[in-house]
Amino acid sequence: MPAEHRVLGLDRRTLPPALFVIAVFLVLTVAVPRVDAAIGWNDPVRAGQQLALTDTIAFTPRTGWEVETGFRVGEEDRRSGDATVSGDGVTFQVTADSFDGTPDDLVDQVEKVTSRTTDPSFRVDGDRATLTTAAGRTGVVQAYSSVRGDGLVAAFVVDGTGLKITAYGPPTQMTAAATDIKDMISSIQTVDGSNR
Repeated sequence: MPAEHRVLGLDRRTLPPALFVIAVFLVLTVAVPRVDAAIGWNDPVRAGQQLALTDTIAFTPRTGWEVETGFRVGEEDRRSGDATVSGDGVTFQVTADSFDGTPDDLVDQVEKVTSRTTDPSFRVDGDRATLTTAAGRTGVVQAYSSVRGDGLVAAFVVDGTGLKITAYGPPTQMTAAATDIKDMISSIQTVDGSNR
């Protein structure tokens, strides 16, 4: 390569493409994440709103908590399934799917799957307790801990649909949100599918 085509031992003709690649890398790894972090998430739950879990099952999140995933009952463009809300450092998630067993069976399955796949640090703390919703549905709840924080897992089976409920966050926030979590679990109920 002739000397006039070299700069610091590099071929000058390869510098523009290399600089372009570096610029794209910096935009994707520095600029885009900063813009994303600067945009606030703002989808608070208003009083009385419910999130759909299936066509006939819904729950009422705590007013003021942020909806991360899920669809409100009565929305035009809505689907059923998972719903996640968060507030004060705590994340509350409900997952609905067909299930043929008991709430105890569902918690056993959650423990087995979570400890082996999603979160190897997951460990159950204490004994299971029963929990009854305001509508009279009985399920089970059990505390757990993991690297993600303290939490609880609860399970209900409603007309062939298993509901897995998890709430997790730092220990102090979990203690402060205990009443809100209990109220959201207690609010699970069947609703009229015709207005959905």
